[in-house]
Amino acid sequence: MITEKYFGIEYEIAHQLIAATNNMKHEKSGDNGFQNTQTFLFDEYAVLKSQNINVRNVSTQDADLKHLENIANTLLDLQKQGINVVPILAFQVNDDGNGYIIQQRAKGAELYDRDKLDNKGYILERVEFFSNLPQEHFDKFVADTIEIMEAGVLIDCVGKDNFFYDETIGFQFIDLNAHDDYIYGLDGEKPNGKKYAFMSCFRPLSHCPYPFADMPKYSEIVSKLISELADKEHTALREHNKTILEKCKSAAINNGIAEEIVNEWITSHKFILKMQQLKLL
Repeated sequence: MITEKYFGIEYEIAHQLIAATNNMKHEKSGDNGFQNTQTFLFDEYAVLKSQNINVRNVSTQDADLKHLENIANTLLDLQKQGINVVPILAFQVNDDGNGYIIQQRAKGAELYDRDKLDNKGYILERVEFFSNLPQEHFDKFVADTIEIMEAGVLIDCVGKDNFFYDETIGFQFIDLNAHDDYIYGLDGEKPNGKKYAFMSCFRPLSHCPYPFADMPKYSEIVSKLISELADKEHTALREHNKTILEKCKSAAINNGIAEEIVNEWITSHKFILKMQQLKLL
């Protein structure tokens, strides 16, 4: 039996896209421990061929996929409000939990390509690029983060390829396919979007091996890259990170978060302390 839902795309188009993937090579792949996903890109759409779609953020099965249907409707509502989310347009899932998710294709490029994390030239170019982006795009990033979290949707700010950037519209959020734990009854308190907005901006944009501590493959790659930086390159990376920090701080303040609270986070958050320890900030 196949469970399928269509939200922002016609049935015929969705089936044509899924059928087309049979004769294509996937562009990207990812594995978060319980879901292996292959991504197929079209002009306007992205088709995700994934395992265990009927498990979302928790080990609890959700065979009727109501959680994914709720997420899809929430994302479409957020997009209508002007929030830069990439919505789910359809899904088709077998009883074994394997199947397809169809999304709009994000504009621009991912913040960091995980296949290039060992390329110091690429890393230095990306960090410098982000440090020079207009403040209004940082402001929008934080504002959207607050609205997404207030809607109960989980943002994975550790994965730097969970965000895209386009020079016209700014930052976009992808892979929004799970609720926060409180939705599942695993956490009694709804997350405060403003509490997490600053770090949700700074972590994916800056560069530090710390977020990959639980991912040995990437931790080793990024740590090796840091060790190979010449003094001038290391200094440049640190200065660009500092600029990004200041722009994220201003974005938080511009979105109604008190400066003293932001300063407290900056002086105490373990991610920032790790960056300082590595002389990356």
